[in-house]
Amino acid sequence: MKAKAFGVLLLSHLLAGAYLFADASGSAKLYPFPVVEAEEALSNWLKNHGFEVWRTSAEVDQVRLIARKGKETWQVVLKPHSPLASQVEAQYTKEGKPDPVRLEELWLYLQGYSKDPSKEEVLFPKREAVMVAPKRDSVVCIKAWVGNNPVQFSGFIIDRKGLIISTAHDLQGAREITVILKNGQEIKGRLVRRDTARDLTLIAVSVKLNSFIPLSGGRSNIRIGEKVYMVACSVHDQGKINEGVIEGPLRQADNLPLWQVAMKTLPGSSGSPVFDAKGNLVGMVKGRYRGTDSVGFLIPTETVIEFLKE
Repeated sequence: MKAKAFGVLLLSHLLAGAYLFADASGSAKLYPFPVVEAEEALSNWLKNHGFEVWRTSAEVDQVRLIARKGKETWQVVLKPHSPLASQVEAQYTKEGKPDPVRLEELWLYLQGYSKDPSKEEVLFPKREAVMVAPKRDSVVCIKAWVGNNPVQFSGFIIDRKGLIISTAHDLQGAREITVILKNGQEIKGRLVRRDTARDLTLIAVSVKLNSFIPLSGGRSNIRIGEKVYMVACSVHDQGKINEGVIEGPLRQADNLPLWQVAMKTLPGSSGSPVFDAKGNLVGMVKGRYRGTDSVGFLIPTETVIEFLKE
């Protein structure tokens, strides 16, 4: 009875804090499965990570999960968005402090679960994927017309004011540039500058953006054999994190320094940012070796910075 009373007291204490989701430590996303399935999936995920889970339905059509392990606490709210979709709000704290990396693990799990719940890596995603995944919000799809032909490639936001960096080779003679954000919003893009020698272009949109990838924290000294991670808006592969390996030292190709990387590089990947295992920017995809989708070339971060300074 004492243990049960303690559990009720603990649950009441945690629920008192469960209504504080409006601050920066909480977040909400939509997933394509009903609340009943979302509750089961999340409960299993939390238990597999050693948490004790409590459930309550404090409001109509809403489920709250409270999970605790030592000084770690999860608070999750599930709401029906439609009969087959759920809104998930989540907050993680350790010793009362939020940890966005742990929160990203939950989003990665739910994203992977929605595609294939049977995979073990869905339950326990790689640490590298957790570090790189937040960058996806700053990666955009870029569509344009070149003559009568549509083209699609990638880019990434470098400033909240609306500046986007990408490659230049797909934009020769382009018109009607459209930038598509992670949330699906389509915005008209304006070509600010194009450098064919460096194969870089700067595009601007007339709205303020919520996220960006800072160039100041990028790395220029990459080791041969080091693993790198690309986030692209390639055709049929939007937002997926592809892992690769630096194959050799920096080399000149048409007076442009490039890294060669062994990594799946699909059509539309040009302009994608590439990161190291800690989520630091190391370069941008220029393109792939003709006749293969497993060999790519990266423009170093230093080249991008030089382009922006001029």
